Amino acid sequence: MDSVHLKIKRAEKHYAELSSLLSKNNPFKYILETNYKTGKRATYAKKDDDTANEAAIIIGDLIHNLRTALDHAYWKCTEKFAKSEGERKNIQFPITTTEEALRESVLPGLPSRVSDSFVMALEKLKPYRDQGSKLLCAIHDLDIQDKHKILIPTGDYTKLSSVIIQKQVPDFPSNLTNCSFGNNHRDVVWKIKAMTWTQRRKAKVPRSNVIEKELDVPVEIVLSEIDSFRPALEVLQEIINLTKKVSLELSIAASTNE
Repeated sequence: MDSVHLKIKRAEKHYAELSSLLSKNNPFKYILETNYKTGKRATYAKKDDDTANEAAIIIGDLIHNLRTALDHAYWKCTEKFAKSEGERKNIQFPITTTEEALRESVLPGLPSRVSDSFVMALEKLKPYRDQGSKLLCAIHDLDIQDKHKILIPTGDYTKLSSVIIQKQVPDFPSNLTNCSFGNNHRDVVWKIKAMTWTQRRKAKVPRSNVIEKELDVPVEIVLSEIDSFRPALEVLQEIINLTKKVSLELSIAASTNE
């Protein structure tokens, strides 16, 4: 089994680990807080730092293995065309700023020595930031970022609405849609009837008079550096599939001599 396949398999193992983690623990919860003495209720987002940090470590490892897989695939296709040991050591899958930079600084070198088909394959992949492949660039950029700080996922609360929350909290205010849930210390605050000391004692309310309850509501986990509108697992699966596709296409193109 070659190194490219091994690296992708390792990334898939990390993906399965992340999926399992998120199925058991949500890094971003939505909480109902009730102060039974004052009669004040509020909802707010609450981050589980331990789970979020564990997810971040797994995502960083996943991204690194995909970036390495791209480098290994590119090296296998080009290393025998290197003119010096220094050039061979510096081989890595190219990511440039613009299409012009790719054509001027990358393609005339090693790729042109491999074959015209290999050059065309690289052009088709668009490994550049300006109107190129966002996901390919993300693999490179996030791998670099992970060397300096972990890739913290964020919670997407945009699917919340009054109707969803009222299924669990009937007195939650109505007609709240398209709100900025999850971005404030307290998203929504409202009043209910306060309890007397006797009622609180009978209900076994703690001395703080405050009880927090996690609500079962849809909170997606997203990677804002890549796509703030799609679930992180969906985006990461797409990146894994892209890495497989790129590795295969480069291999096929390199084997075609023109």
